Amino acid sequence: MKKTAILLIVSMLLVIVLSACSNTPSTNEASGSGSEATGSKELDVLKIGVTELPQLLDPQRTSGNTSIRILYDIFETILLSDPKDKWSLKPMLATEWKRVDDYTLDVTLRKGVKFHNGDELKSKDVVFSFNRLHQNLPGMADATNMLSVVKEVQVIDDYKFRIITNVVDPLLEQRIASSWGSWIVPADYLTKVGDEAFAAKPVGTGPYKVVSYSPEKVVLERFDDYWGAKPAAKRIEYIVYNETSTRITALITGEVDLITQVPLDQVSVIESNNNLSVKGLNISNMHVLTFNTTSGPLADKKVRQALNLSIDRQMLVDKLWQGKAVIPKGHQYSEFGDYYLSDYPTPEYNVEKAKKLLAESSYKGELIEYELKSNYYTFGNEAAEAIVDMWKKIGINAKVKFSDKVERKSVANWSNTMRFPDPSGGLSLLWGPGTDAEKIYWKDMTPDFLKNAKELASILDPAKRKELAKKQMQIFDDEVPGTVIYYPYEGWGIRKGLEWTPYSSQAMDFRAENFKVLN
Repeated sequence: MKKTAILLIVSMLLVIVLSACSNTPSTNEASGSGSEATGSKELDVLKIGVTELPQLLDPQRTSGNTSIRILYDIFETILLSDPKDKWSLKPMLATEWKRVDDYTLDVTLRKGVKFHNGDELKSKDVVFSFNRLHQNLPGMADATNMLSVVKEVQVIDDYKFRIITNVVDPLLEQRIASSWGSWIVPADYLTKVGDEAFAAKPVGTGPYKVVSYSPEKVVLERFDDYWGAKPAAKRIEYIVYNETSTRITALITGEVDLITQVPLDQVSVIESNNNLSVKGLNISNMHVLTFNTTSGPLADKKVRQALNLSIDRQMLVDKLWQGKAVIPKGHQYSEFGDYYLSDYPTPEYNVEKAKKLLAESSYKGELIEYELKSNYYTFGNEAAEAIVDMWKKIGINAKVKFSDKVERKSVANWSNTMRFPDPSGGLSLLWGPGTDAEKIYWKDMTPDFLKNAKELASILDPAKRKELAKKQMQIFDDEVPGTVIYYPYEGWGIRKGLEWTPYSSQAMDFRAENFKVLN
């Protein structure tokens, strides 16, 4: 931390000297035709410093926080779940939708929408996108699970199609509006180039098309034939800066215009520069731990319960997040609205109870490794070190293990983002039937948890659904295949003269309505 602080101070002094000589921004600006309607000037290049890039750009095969930042501007969904309007449903690729009966939804596509290769969006592309989810390609499980209620999609004509479900699904419209796998891809183009070529240079209907993709940089270019308003930035570059200090230095020195994952202890450093500011919010995501229940000491539920009870979450919130992270009341999100259980308890912190359970367990001092990818999550490294120290105090032989690819053989960190604003879009979808949890690290998932997950997604009675959601959290908290830690408070550093609103989903939206160049 001391080295980082020194580096940042030096960078600040450098930028002060530079700013005394010139006020030229890091990218060129010019008024452009077609942008006047948005009240924005144009920007030649918007440069964004990120911690990491996704391993592929196929929207049906990747669903991490590093992916959605980029995919949101390349691809689009049938409907829009509007993050600026309490996730209300609005037209996107579709202009009309109507329930025919409890199992059937008829949808009308927007005419004239083009993919980046020039093909017009038609109903066959929607059918292809849904059918492709049954190919079991690597990374496709999340999207497949979310849309598993869909039995069939039928073409009515070029611009109308019908979705038929295999259960009575009250949430179908929210599922097809989710930015976590419901993207529409081009049938002809993908069939022609194949899955791997598409993953490297995909084609969507969004306002930006992919120009180049490498492990260090993704370059997008404004799509001139986009059906919506013309966005302000002509080009977007996502550039990797793994370390927090180098990312902040790049912002201060003008190498980039915007950066992700600004820790709270660095906000004052950035905002001491009059040309910069920080935007922050609690995201609809929670940091969690996974406990592999299949073998070793974690196969004993009492050991898992002891680990859970010995985590002082409030200390983590206060020390790392300056009190701005929030301890969850179970595995749920406030965006659930009427289904949010405000009286559900936060996780208990009880060291003596943890020691007692450990003494009663089969634990014999075996090593328990806490696995994580370094700097992937904000304060992920610091939280891991602190939690391992807490476990050592109750008698656990634990250590932090950094890994480029987290395998979840013991304990591992993870984050769970709400897929859509309903209990079926949270715990049950992320930990339930068909997930990696069931296949890899919670193979002994209780039958009641599986049964409740399926029932929750297929009944209409609000009171019954609320009760099922509560039971799911109770089973999860008792069995402890993992545990919730906190909802993080994420920050984005941005230069003055750019008007942009971050979303709690972590999507970075640079459409005309959400990004403006003021000066």
